[in-house]
Amino acid sequence: MNDNTILNYGKSPAQTVFKLSWPAIAEQFLICLVSLADMAMVGSIGAYATAAVAITASTTWFLNGYNTALCASFMFIVAHNIGKNRINMVHRAARQAVTLSIISGIIISALSVLISGRLPLWLGAEKDVLQPACDYFRIIGTSLGAVTVSTVISGVMRAAGNTKLPLFANIGANLLNVAGNYILIYPTRNINLFGTAVKMYGAGLGVSGAAISTAASHFVLALFLLVMLYRKPTPVKIKIRGDYRITKRVMKDVFRIGVPVCIERCSLSFGQIILTAMISGLGTVALAAHYLTDQAEGIFYLPSYGLADSATALVGQSLGAKREDLADKFVFLVCIINIIAIAIMCVPVFIFSKEVISLFSNDAQVISQGTATLRLAAAFEVFFSLYIVISGICRGAGDVKIPLIAGFVGMWVIRLISCYILAYKFSMGVAGIWLGIGIDTVFRGLICIFRIKSGKWKYAYKH
Repeated sequence: MNDNTILNYGKSPAQTVFKLSWPAIAEQFLICLVSLADMAMVGSIGAYATAAVAITASTTWFLNGYNTALCASFMFIVAHNIGKNRINMVHRAARQAVTLSIISGIIISALSVLISGRLPLWLGAEKDVLQPACDYFRIIGTSLGAVTVSTVISGVMRAAGNTKLPLFANIGANLLNVAGNYILIYPTRNINLFGTAVKMYGAGLGVSGAAISTAASHFVLALFLLVMLYRKPTPVKIKIRGDYRITKRVMKDVFRIGVPVCIERCSLSFGQIILTAMISGLGTVALAAHYLTDQAEGIFYLPSYGLADSATALVGQSLGAKREDLADKFVFLVCIINIIAIAIMCVPVFIFSKEVISLFSNDAQVISQGTATLRLAAAFEVFFSLYIVISGICRGAGDVKIPLIAGFVGMWVIRLISCYILAYKFSMGVAGIWLGIGIDTVFRGLICIFRIKSGKWKYAYKH
């Protein structure tokens, strides 16, 4: 087994999974924690502010679908070539990852700013939400290209086994985000510091202040990861001088892996945009309750995304080294660890859902509706978490069609139809939306479980 692989990262497969996964899980936790802090700060302004951020969130997820696809493609390419000990090909892929992410990022940012003035109106924002939502997305849009760069570069690093650097990079960027929020959202005020009144400067920019702070953290994170790609001694370390031209060989795998993943993620996110418009018809309170639930739900699957990234790297390197037996061991371990982690997290959130929602809103109606929807989210989460993890496993094996089918059918045949019927025809409101989402997650989870049990995922990619 060559020294560049992470297959013997620990003394046993279980230790390898743990050592590789904990920084990725911690990174996801940190991202979610800062998102929750953002939500609490914005929510303290009022329900209109929460709704202003919520109305465009699904569009951001839609654009991030491309980022996920590009990241998954280069993770697959890097992991498989490290497993085969083709280090020259690894370096070539890393340089092309820089090229594609920067070009794509510029296009994404330009499009985001271009549509920012009309997007909230298209999504059915109410009058009190419309202008703050336009301002928020215009500012955030300038930095979405930086998100593309940081997503792809961190994926390349994780595929090579470096999960700690993206973690520490996110710590710094997110601390900057929180500090910026504190200064930019609120006006100048007196705060109590150890019993003494201290005047604290504030820009008083409200929703726009949150957007500026978040955008700045996106740029800082992307720049730092780019610098580290050239400086940190890992299998993917590259020199500034080199050939950055896109090659047919790399693009073949980018399209082969990336297109199905992009369709899967974008169909999910585009469906979320339609779902957001559907929820907007239920009113500002329902939209705010849905957004808070959606953000709080992120706590549940923190381990799942970390384990999914680790599974992509481990399965990719195992199959690249022609160690199907080792790939099977890693798959079993990440699925078991995921189920245990989700159970541990969902039970207390289900019990204390009212207290969780109350942290992010002081509106009684939002708290009431959010409590019901958060409990529904917790009840179904194990199925969605398995869908996330198994999708990561499949991406590492190049088996991207089954997650695509599960995601596409789940969103467009099951979720949107059932949500509309339950919310409007059965008059269940936003609770009906989350019951429909739950039905979809059960379907996706079962499809992916059957795929893993079949063993066909190991042989889906033809070299």
